[in-house]
Amino acid sequence: MKKILIISEGINTGTIISNQLKNLFDKYVNTESVIVSELKSKKPEADLVLYTSSHFKNQASRYIDSNIPSLIARRIVNHKNIKEIISIDENKDVLFINDSYESTKEAIEQLIELGLDHVRYNPYYPGCAECPDLQIAIVAGESQLVPYKPEKLIDIGSRILDVQSVHEIASVLKIEKQINDSAIKDYIRDIIDISKEIDENRKAYYESEQKLQLIVNNLDYGVSFISSEGKIISVNSKFEYIFGFKKKDLLTKNILDLINIDLLSVNDNRKFVCKIENREISIEVRQVNFLKKYGYIVSAKINRDLHATDIKYNQRINAYVQRNLHNFNDYITINANVTEMIGRARKFSKSDGTVLITGENGTGKEILAQAIHMNSYRSSKSFVPINIATLTSSLVEAELFGYEEGTFTGAIKGGRMGIFEIANGGTIFIDEIGDIPIDIQTKLLRVLEEKRIRKIGAADELTVDVRVIAATNKNIIEMIKENKFRQDLFYRLNILPLETIPLRKRRDDVEYLLMHFINIKLTDKQIQSLNDFFEEETIEFLLNYQWPGNVREMLNLIEYLVLIYEGEKAGISLLHSYMRNTLKTDDVFLDSYSIWVLNLFAQNESMPLGRTNIAKIASDKNEEIGEGKIRKILTELKSKQLISDHKKQGSRITEKGKKVIEKYSYHRWL
Repeated sequence: MKKILIISEGINTGTIISNQLKNLFDKYVNTESVIVSELKSKKPEADLVLYTSSHFKNQASRYIDSNIPSLIARRIVNHKNIKEIISIDENKDVLFINDSYESTKEAIEQLIELGLDHVRYNPYYPGCAECPDLQIAIVAGESQLVPYKPEKLIDIGSRILDVQSVHEIASVLKIEKQINDSAIKDYIRDIIDISKEIDENRKAYYESEQKLQLIVNNLDYGVSFISSEGKIISVNSKFEYIFGFKKKDLLTKNILDLINIDLLSVNDNRKFVCKIENREISIEVRQVNFLKKYGYIVSAKINRDLHATDIKYNQRINAYVQRNLHNFNDYITINANVTEMIGRARKFSKSDGTVLITGENGTGKEILAQAIHMNSYRSSKSFVPINIATLTSSLVEAELFGYEEGTFTGAIKGGRMGIFEIANGGTIFIDEIGDIPIDIQTKLLRVLEEKRIRKIGAADELTVDVRVIAATNKNIIEMIKENKFRQDLFYRLNILPLETIPLRKRRDDVEYLLMHFINIKLTDKQIQSLNDFFEEETIEFLLNYQWPGNVREMLNLIEYLVLIYEGEKAGISLLHSYMRNTLKTDDVFLDSYSIWVLNLFAQNESMPLGRTNIAKIASDKNEEIGEGKIRKILTELKSKQLISDHKKQGSRITEKGKKVIEKYSYHRWL
């Protein structure tokens, strides 16, 4: 059972949200509600912390383990509780009471958006300087905060979680399938209820329709109500935008004109993804029943929609967002140590802490970063990478934080978003963090601690919600000693450390990865062993090679070899010259008999030689080398990888053997 810790200012608010979560998630969630003042004496433990406002998060986060995932609840006025407000006279002054300035302001704005704008709301909350003495007071669940006894007190109850917050909670806790009832279905029922109240009490039918449409239009995804026959009955403005039709045109269509779905197969709920105008759209179709009839609620959401409305900003965002990201299965290995490292990375993905990935180039640091993002609750948001090493020091700050229009010569009109702003809600991957200029390190540290950025040339700060994953191939500890990297920034980045393992330290992966990459690149056949593609000495060389470029170097080599492959096994001579140059000959010492035998192999490179052949040639040339001596020489040459080891077919000289012959410049028997 998952535990959710709810932190609020008032007891009633926490209780209402706790009850809502229990109804939604039934036996799969346990909740605990605490007020901010109680946290000092507690050591909270939970799978998720839910703050009822950002104001309370700023107050309470110091008492909460930063490794515990957290969300700020988006709350809405409970539509069932507002009928009394409808009956208040036009232009009447009322006192509206809630537990904080932020909550009071949000609740009033939501009531106005619902169409309840016929009264004048006077806000009151703890610490408020003004409190007018009015006949009517409205309180949002926290009746103990009412400063005096009004003639009429209307309690609309604490605001409840909205649909998006419910789904975010389910996503973080991985219990989407355990939602007890459809939040969207209940939401639509609430809309129907309030439409009746408004119509019966004080509004004409057309006014109630406008108010309901306003509610639905404020959703951040497209919603449509469909009849049992598939006819589109109503849509919101986001639905129009996604499908590219005006409302009047959509109301003449059947849902089958837009998406391919068998409505008869939808018994309760169905989700799928489709392509519309080259955009990936998540579709959810849910059957609803009311008034002895049934129909369907169709919701549509653009995947990875970054909620930027400005076209220029959208273009900037689209240039950064990675749509085909790696997952942990893409990190290919059979090595136990690497598997253990990936296991830690999987655990890190469930946290929102900063990750620092260290390791050599070519060891898959960005694959790990993408996989961590894809397995986090931020997976539906953007993953924005930046490589510090590719930027000049003067550009780093502008790329990270953005700038305002007119900040400097050449600045883009309208300014520019930085990647922290682009990645808001998602993950930013800062590669080569060791190359970041020392003056920018101070600003980055502040962003990590305060979750706020200031664009170059801007007076105001922007709040950002970003998970940071950084990577480097440098020794940060040595850089700290040399005053090239801030120690406090290192500690802030190194909350969740990961170290990749170079290929030379995972020898069991070398043969496995060679096979894997060859079979991926070969289009006409699959090999069963490396002997199907390489000569024996090439295999021996590759298995003992140090792979300074790691997996990236191996992949590049295989791409090259497959491209020139014509069916014959690849010898060492086909490898890159820089690889062949690593063959060591300085430590090879041979006596004159061994040199004579090796030179014999060089002269007969096109044909394999065995002990009997060599003994016959030695006899013909009057060389006093018996078969016993030849047997020992062949064993020595094979052990030093100067000739290949073929017991039945005979042996041939290797590339290393050729280099040894060149070294000795031995031509006495030519």
